[in-house]
Amino acid sequence: MTGSARSAVTLQVFGNALHGLANELQVSMIRAAYSPIIKEMFDCSAGLLSPEGEYLALADGIPLQLGVLSTVVRELAPLARELEPGDVLVTNDPATGSPHLNDYLTVAPVIVDGYLAGYVSTLMHHADVGGKTPGSMPADATEMFAEGMRCPPVRLVRGGRVNEELMSVLLANSRLPDSMRGDLDAQIAGTLVGVERMTRLVRRHGPEAFDRLRRDYLDYCEALVRAELIEFRPGTYTAARVLELHHDPDETPESVRVQAEVNVAEDGTLTIDLSGSDPQIALPFNVVLSNSRSAALVALRCFLSAELPMNAGIERCVRVTCQPGRVTNPELPAPVGARAALAALVNEAMVDAMGQAHGSLRAAGSSGGTTMPYVWAHADGILIDNSTTGGMGATSRHAGASVVDNCVTNAMSYPNEVLEQDHPLLIEEVRLRRGSGGAGRHDGGDGLVRRVRFLADGVLSLRGYRTISGPPGADGGDDGAVSRWTLVRDGRERRLAPQETGIATLPGDVLVIETPGGGGFGRAEEKGARDDD
Repeated sequence: MTGSARSAVTLQVFGNALHGLANELQVSMIRAAYSPIIKEMFDCSAGLLSPEGEYLALADGIPLQLGVLSTVVRELAPLARELEPGDVLVTNDPATGSPHLNDYLTVAPVIVDGYLAGYVSTLMHHADVGGKTPGSMPADATEMFAEGMRCPPVRLVRGGRVNEELMSVLLANSRLPDSMRGDLDAQIAGTLVGVERMTRLVRRHGPEAFDRLRRDYLDYCEALVRAELIEFRPGTYTAARVLELHHDPDETPESVRVQAEVNVAEDGTLTIDLSGSDPQIALPFNVVLSNSRSAALVALRCFLSAELPMNAGIERCVRVTCQPGRVTNPELPAPVGARAALAALVNEAMVDAMGQAHGSLRAAGSSGGTTMPYVWAHADGILIDNSTTGGMGATSRHAGASVVDNCVTNAMSYPNEVLEQDHPLLIEEVRLRRGSGGAGRHDGGDGLVRRVRFLADGVLSLRGYRTISGPPGADGGDDGAVSRWTLVRDGRERRLAPQETGIATLPGDVLVIETPGGGGFGRAEEKGARDDD
């Protein structure tokens, strides 16, 4: 075996150890969590980072959070360097890179015999952090203060001990303090598990050897990525998407536009500028720049080989820029609570532009991940259901998948049995929405139909879209079907606006959710024809 082959094998084994460690600490959070949004839907992430804030490894979690942890660690570098063993920083502040106020992040140092080996960082969505509506994600918020408590970076754990005074402040600002305490305890425990496991890995190799290995590993991964970037043709490519803004069914909808301009350099490096997007808006669909970076990383990942690890090897090859004050890089205190809808379209525009550069791999529009999430508050709790997903867009290579989160969100479904166990409701129907995917040489995936009967008084808030125009087809393929929200009371149907909030529900009311299908790719009459590639 040659020296280079031995080196590659060593680096792959080292990288697998890091990846396995990141997944272990994420699983430990999920198993210890209190709320269904974590223990059932897995809305959390975990990563290991270098002292410089570069990803060493990322757990197989939520792609929309890919660019967040590294952004936060870099933003908090002055504070993080002052941390001691057993300390854990916590924040949910979008000024540091947190996507929205529900997402609390932790940062903890891995210090071995005085050597800073790196950081462990986690992100977890907490069910309620205050604000004007239960669930802390009002679709009509005009500023961040309506979305909940904003926590700047603070040491929640010092020397392994939780600061109970600070914890009491966080819990006092939640409608679900017991749930939040359980989830924060799980998040802290997972973070410290990651620190302990990474410490073992450093001791196994020794600090100097570990430092050399982690640098060589990231250089090796970057080289693998750049070897595949030759598939992209140098040049500048542009694509755009539009999100409808519709809170009142009796009013004319407005819209906001995002644009991705992708420049491919001769060495394959991608620079993505989002400055052509609309100015920020006084509604919670603004996307902080860390989430825009995440959308870019996910987009590029779609064009790379599946075996390539998700770490700084990919990050180094993408640069995302955006003029401040745009909807894709808002100036605070702009509201950001419902940013996932627009972030999915940012990703879709990037995939479109990158597909123009790549040539052999292109995709139609998808339903948008958690296309039609809703929050239902009742006397005994708060339901946050992000599992009302739709169809994936078809690609130049295959048909779209049905009823699945797209590559941005990737959350698990909320099991119907658990929904009925945890909340006073019945799931009367869940089925495929046959034919909702756009027709094409490759058909788009179908959406779903779900009927939810409420058995108690409550308040319903929606965060949907795609009710005016469905996910676009590509290369002659048809668009996917639009989405629909309907409230049925005493046999009478009322069409709901996709971002309507504060809807009073009565026992016996039925919410009918019809999610969109994905766009088709290629003309339908070409179905069965041999693909170009």
